[in-house]
Amino acid sequence: MTMPASANPILRRLEILSDQWQEFADQAEARVLCWQVTPDEHAMVDAFLAMESEEDTADSQDLFVTLTSPFVVGRYGEALLREFVDKAAALYEGLGDPATPAWQAPAAVPGAPDPLPFLRACESFIAHYQLPGLLALLLSPSEIADHAAFAQWLTTMAESALPRLPKLRFIVRDDAQAPQLAALVQSQPERVVALPAELDMPAARLEVSEAAGNLDTPGGKFRRAFIQLTNALGKQDLAAAEGHGATALAITSAEKWWALSIPVHMALAGGLIAAKKNEDASRRYMQAEAAAVEGEKAGDPLCAKLRVQARLGRGSLLIQAGAWRLAAVLYGETVPLAKAVPDPALVIDCHRLASLCHEQDRQFQPAWQQGVNGLAFARGVDKALLAQTTLAYLGESLARLCKRGEFKVLWPRIERELVALLGPKWRPTAHLPAGTAA
Repeated sequence: MTMPASANPILRRLEILSDQWQEFADQAEARVLCWQVTPDEHAMVDAFLAMESEEDTADSQDLFVTLTSPFVVGRYGEALLREFVDKAAALYEGLGDPATPAWQAPAAVPGAPDPLPFLRACESFIAHYQLPGLLALLLSPSEIADHAAFAQWLTTMAESALPRLPKLRFIVRDDAQAPQLAALVQSQPERVVALPAELDMPAARLEVSEAAGNLDTPGGKFRRAFIQLTNALGKQDLAAAEGHGATALAITSAEKWWALSIPVHMALAGGLIAAKKNEDASRRYMQAEAAAVEGEKAGDPLCAKLRVQARLGRGSLLIQAGAWRLAAVLYGETVPLAKAVPDPALVIDCHRLASLCHEQDRQFQPAWQQGVNGLAFARGVDKALLAQTTLAYLGESLARLCKRGEFKVLWPRIERELVALLGPKWRPTAHLPAGTAA
């Protein structure tokens, strides 16, 4: 039996977000919602939008669409327009009367400044389907190279373009602890509204754990210790996190739950990095890999991928330390492990990082070999999957290497392959996957 919303800590928090959205939507002049969230509240905003996108669970008639195009100065509106047109085609079946023809974006006026063509398309879309509620667009760029320019782009929209579009709203997420859009909010107080989510997710996780019960079993005890660990890391209380981690690891060791011990080590490594204790973090990554090896011996299929992820974490620390040669060797040795998982994204990332580290170490022939090996592997990967990898960055590394005399003649062939695999706009800003570090 489903718990009523008031008894379910997650549903209660979704109700809070729903109330906050309605508070914003009811403001006649408001156009941009800066939702101030902590890292563990990001997923709750996504869950709220998903809930509002389902007819059975939606509280409003507003239409929510998420756009993830990377922010590139001077090209962002163009990228948003392309993405929105694609999303609109997918939304067509659920919008209005089936007899209504599919919407077509209006032709862009030559020379129209960014973001006017995109905003005119939104206006046309709203009118075409006669939307009963608002069109709410969550701008969640997969990459923002220049945060000040992004804020300026939002300012331009709020000042000159949005006032005449009463049924269009934008949502952007901002860091609750260090807001980057505070100046935008102050400059446009009526059109740009900042709302702190304040969901207290650490308390929610503990409530969920207690509601799940079985706190006297090893599984229940581990669950609670791990939640306490992540909550302590969220408060940057490393000592408490280490204590809860030790409790969780004692349980995984006794029960031989190797796959569960790995995220404990990885989480603690992240906390140690934040505290600038990189040597201790590296030891945690090595402990995570050792646990993964034990899990592989025991036949746990999850541990193979977790082992690769632990090695990538250690490699990132070597890069931070400028230990390029050691990092190159580590990434190169990780390639066959990634192929055994198998995970194309991990394989390409290992080749890319090994090439980068050899390049930084001025070992140009090994750097080239890792790059072309990664490109050769990519030929056998589905093109839809390639768009979710860092192949474009591997291509950028090869482009740099081809500026050297010994490789220069090979660039035309390399570029043709990249275009064949990723399309003519293969450069990194067009293909950076969400959540991927450059």
